[in-house]
Amino acid sequence: MKILFFFLAVMLLTILLSAVALAHPGHDHNDAGAGLIHLLWLVPFIIAAVVVVFKEITDSSATNKKSDRR
Repeated sequence: MKILFFFLAVMLLTILLSAVALAHPGHDHNDAGAGLIHLLWLVPFIIAAVVVVFKEITDSSATNKKSDRR
């Protein structure tokens, strides 16, 4: 299972970090502003991930506090 997770993580990073992958004509990944534009597309996903992780942390800490009181 760990090997599969590692393989998928490497493949995902390869796809995300490749500067010329999947670029159609007129879509220049080598432009100076391309990195910023693509980062702006990722911001909603990053925010969603932070919210999910924060909720998991607060829910687990609330559960731990309830079990400590008993």
